[in-house]
Amino acid sequence: MPRDTLRPIIRQGFRRAAPAIHAEGADMWRFRLLMSLRAAAVVGMYFVIGAAIKIYMEWKKGETIRNQIQSEKITSELQFLKAQLNPHFLFNSLNSIYSLSVKKSNDTPEAVITLSDLMRYMLYEANRDMVPLGKELEYIKNYIQLQRLRLSDGEQVTLNIYGNERDKKIQPLLFISFIENAFKYGTDYKGRTVVKTVISIKEGSIHFYVRNIIGRYKKNSRSSGVGLQNIRNRLNLLYPDSHTLDIVDDGETFTVSLTLKFDKK
Repeated sequence: MPRDTLRPIIRQGFRRAAPAIHAEGADMWRFRLLMSLRAAAVVGMYFVIGAAIKIYMEWKKGETIRNQIQSEKITSELQFLKAQLNPHFLFNSLNSIYSLSVKKSNDTPEAVITLSDLMRYMLYEANRDMVPLGKELEYIKNYIQLQRLRLSDGEQVTLNIYGNERDKKIQPLLFISFIENAFKYGTDYKGRTVVKTVISIKEGSIHFYVRNIIGRYKKNSRSSGVGLQNIRNRLNLLYPDSHTLDIVDDGETFTVSLTLKFDKK
């Protein structure tokens, strides 16, 4: 075929092919742009995830430090409260024995032995975070027995315990301040003491109840001493969400009702 005849055909073929080549180039450009955007998105995602992990780790570290500080603060406050309680208890117990010795009572030796048992418990058991409930109840029995020995009229001093204390533990020295307070103020003008204590043990909780008459000393006093405030503080620290405490003073009787949920740990 002559050359002059081929030229129009070739030119026409290029004209038809040019749009296709141009379209293919545009598609390639869009593909490369899309891949670049995807790569940038992946890099950005990894950057965001890395920054989030770093922020979380810093927050977790700070939270751990805050929890440690709070735990140390609570431990320090509890140690301080126990340090307050021990001298207060010893002072009251020695007063009881002194009363017996002044009267030259034959019960004085028994009272000294009972006090020895009480102090042994406080020194070797009560410093633990948790104690067997049975030992805490034995401690309460010994304390009430010591009070009975010094009283001239203790017929209406009673202690009733219901339920099974086996395999149960409790924070030590939670009830003793209420009992001390009851004996401190529960004697009337005639020397008659009325203190009724009831402890009911259930599977998941323990209920403590003590009621005493209000004697002359309480009516002339503006406060109930360090003991009650001490135990309120300890309960708020140890059982912030698992205790209920009701105290009623009607002018004639003073009643404490305390329920604790056992720690499931």
